[in-house]
Amino acid sequence: MIQETFTYLKGFARRSYTVMEIRTGFATGLPVLSGGLFGACLTGHVKLVELFLFTLTGFCFNIIANTANEMRAFLANEENKETFTGHKGSEGLVRGDARFMDAVLILLLMLGIGGGSGLLLVWLTKSVWLFFWGCLSVVAAVTYSLGPKPYLLYPVTELISGFFVGGLSCYLSAYVQAGHNSWPLVWYSLISMIFTIFLMSTNNIGDYKKDMGVRVTLPHVIGFRNAILLLIPEAMIMLFAWTALFFMKVIPWWQYLIGWLIFYRQGYVNWYKDYYHIQEVYPDMGREYGPRPLLLIYHFHGWMSVIFIIRLLGEIL
Repeated sequence: MIQETFTYLKGFARRSYTVMEIRTGFATGLPVLSGGLFGACLTGHVKLVELFLFTLTGFCFNIIANTANEMRAFLANEENKETFTGHKGSEGLVRGDARFMDAVLILLLMLGIGGGSGLLLVWLTKSVWLFFWGCLSVVAAVTYSLGPKPYLLYPVTELISGFFVGGLSCYLSAYVQAGHNSWPLVWYSLISMIFTIFLMSTNNIGDYKKDMGVRVTLPHVIGFRNAILLLIPEAMIMLFAWTALFFMKVIPWWQYLIGWLIFYRQGYVNWYKDYYHIQEVYPDMGREYGPRPLLLIYHFHGWMSVIFIIRLLGEIL
């Protein structure tokens, strides 16, 4: 019995990696980090403990949603080797070596770590609203895929995921650092929200045929091409929010230009320029285009985090 337990635990970390889809965990962790640093720049000092706890909590909550999604796909028998994207770390329960019990343990572990760091954050900030939104975020992460009526079955996933994963997490992290509500926090969080909508939309568009008869996504409701075209007004809102931050003088001109360079390179050249011309879904579409909005999230929030740190160090020195 002891040897069997040891053998199971020995390979648990490797198998867990294939279920958690860690690369998308940073789709929440990085916005939380850059949002917190943005809020810190508004005041000129950073609360390091709160920033760390919030980033850890956001990362864990995203992993909870990813794992719950894998559990549902396995139980509903929705995945097979034909749906394999080839992305390392996203093999899942069907296409990899992980077992269902691995996913259950991961879910409980992430609930423990994310919930614990979140409660510690609430204790430090003494914020009832933070506790309320944290509890609601956990419920949203789990019920995304699990439960009698998971909302991934309906054409609301892009909006709900965008709100919780990108917008709310970024806003609350910035609010904890700034200590007050303000329009700059709203505009910066709106950018993060739209990035997440980009990610979810690209995933749903790529799974247009695979999801038919299984769940109804927004592309099924408005049409394949319209779903691709809808990204244009969403991008315009994102660019407006970024420009609003510049005119509010909370983003210096050089950081503003770097943001535009990232939008152009990662958003247009490496993604939407070719994506716009796709007329119908094809088998490798999800594999080819799925990671591209994720790279936009990585680059924007990664570089913005570095810039905010430089700005904070400049004020300190």
